[in-house]
Amino acid sequence: MATARESSEDAAGSKRPPIAGALRIAKIPFDESVPLSEEKVLLPSRDNGNADGALGQRGDIIPSYLQTCATAAGIEGSVIDTIPLIRMTHPTSGSSDSPESLAGLFAYTISSTLQSAPSLPNIRATRLAMACGLHSQRFVGDVFVGRLGYLPQPNGGYALSNLDLSLADIESAARYSPDLRSVIVNVLQEEEEASLCIPEWLGNASQKNYHDGASLAALADAMTNANVEDSDEEGSSASDNSSEPSSLAKKDKETEKPLTETTLCLHCRGPASTLCEGCGGAYFCEEPRKCKLSGWSHQCYCSTWSIYVQRRKELSSFPYFSGWQLPLLGKDCYSSETVYQRFLSDNLGVIGPTQQNWWATELHGWSGGASLSSKDVNVLRRVSYQDGFALKRKEWIPEERPVTREDIERANASYAKEVDADTAQLIQTDEHELPILASWEHYYRLRTIPPSSPVGLLLTFPLTMYYAIQRFGSVPLEVAQMLERPLRIHLVGVEKELNFVDLFKELAFLLPEKVCVDMTWVVREDMFPESSDKRSLSLHLAANLKLSIVGGTYGQSLNPDFDMGGPPDMIVGMNAGLFAYESWRHVVSYLHHHKNTIGVFTDYNEHSGMNCASLGGRESTCSLTTNPFRQMRAMPVYCMNLPQFCNGFIYTFNKQELD
Repeated sequence: MATARESSEDAAGSKRPPIAGALRIAKIPFDESVPLSEEKVLLPSRDNGNADGALGQRGDIIPSYLQTCATAAGIEGSVIDTIPLIRMTHPTSGSSDSPESLAGLFAYTISSTLQSAPSLPNIRATRLAMACGLHSQRFVGDVFVGRLGYLPQPNGGYALSNLDLSLADIESAARYSPDLRSVIVNVLQEEEEASLCIPEWLGNASQKNYHDGASLAALADAMTNANVEDSDEEGSSASDNSSEPSSLAKKDKETEKPLTETTLCLHCRGPASTLCEGCGGAYFCEEPRKCKLSGWSHQCYCSTWSIYVQRRKELSSFPYFSGWQLPLLGKDCYSSETVYQRFLSDNLGVIGPTQQNWWATELHGWSGGASLSSKDVNVLRRVSYQDGFALKRKEWIPEERPVTREDIERANASYAKEVDADTAQLIQTDEHELPILASWEHYYRLRTIPPSSPVGLLLTFPLTMYYAIQRFGSVPLEVAQMLERPLRIHLVGVEKELNFVDLFKELAFLLPEKVCVDMTWVVREDMFPESSDKRSLSLHLAANLKLSIVGGTYGQSLNPDFDMGGPPDMIVGMNAGLFAYESWRHVVSYLHHHKNTIGVFTDYNEHSGMNCASLGGRESTCSLTTNPFRQMRAMPVYCMNLPQFCNGFIYTFNKQELD
């Protein structure tokens, strides 16, 4: 099976030499039966290239070449449109980035002012744009693609010049998937004889476009403040084909809960129950409605979503539990919370008119502090595990005490008795003496919780936090201990976690006593508990765990370096949706400019997780994986049939490893 090689080198592993006297560009025909092709644009005889690989010409010669082609083809009134897929960056003195990595990628289309524009969609060119993070860009007709950047000149300085574009550079994205992870591309190109390389500049395209879009959004905000009357028009035009977050979704999470439990058409959002035959991951209206035809951009992702859908069995596998979770993973849960509601009310008896416990926000969420379940939340009230879980069987609830070395030895001994000693995955400890927990089974055995207990449904939150520290926090932990201070973690986007503050004592119980954590929760000011007249609270959950709760917008009204006890070692967001919500822009920007700060985020489904992880660049995208401490129930997603789980997928920004 062919494999996708993520490199800027050719198949032989060497740098591609320039083609003297000619420039290579790619043609993407709208007709998918016609293969992609390279075209050579001849340069004037004086432009024979030079020693450093520059082609010698100045300016973008591709539009004039295409204009000549259009004239020769008899297209009257031809117009060449240039659409940036990756904007170029001018090299700066002292920068370690190569001119090639800073060059842009541009799409070129030919239209006519005298003839009707082409209407046939170009799936492959649109797929390439999506791989660059431009999810609202659509292409019709034939599309040409080339590179343009600032190249060093023999006499010093830089000149705007075209660069060679190998067809192999964009082939994976155009032919197969906007998801450029090798685990996806390798499956889709399994019958290819040769490997397809994914250059680093393409792997980082979404990240670059996102930050360019954020800069444009900041400029648009400044213009809006200067001219309020034109705010609506300017705001919409600035984001039409950008990758800034406001172009993709809503502003705030409080509008996230749907008003229906009926599956919806991916295109028109009307009621629909027919799944896409190609992937089984999207709903569309039936004929005579033309939603699937009008929503043709789904074809760019269809084969990729097929892979996502096939992973449902793996994601729904929780073999250690006794079977209580199985009804929560069935098909009825894909479009409704009714099964979960009945489980909580009938099986567990933990929700009802008089119930005030940690389960209260499981169904109604937070909704900006306006939901019925959030009205009674009081973060100042200390709640024991027994009262918080409110379960009839006390043995289902973990003890409120720190984990000891004896607990680890006991858990390993019990596990070794039940399985082959050679295959037993025993609980180890890392260099900071943190238990290495790789599954719910590890955790349940360590805390002496029977597999019939459903407490993991809520413990997904502190266990995901613990996993983030243990799996990705070795370097900041080492630094914090060297400086003799606590590890500083900022948990951003907190909502219903406010209902079970004391549940996070479990984090302290799992950590060794010598590992101290200062954790700051960031909530919107309008979500701050009405029971408090302040906009900041400080609670000591345990001797080694201090919790602060602050209200404001991260990176805007709240300065991460000064307003929350010092710069963060780690920033964490659960079920974040970085790409969907404008308020995350400041978090992503902070991580982009502070490479020593680690970001760890979770997302509900793989599609959202991949798009969000791409904002951290190629390395972050490749870090996306399933979270072993995801909630053991399927969640409804309504217009999609993708596997969806609370804290389902996890990825990291600025990953660091100990030497």
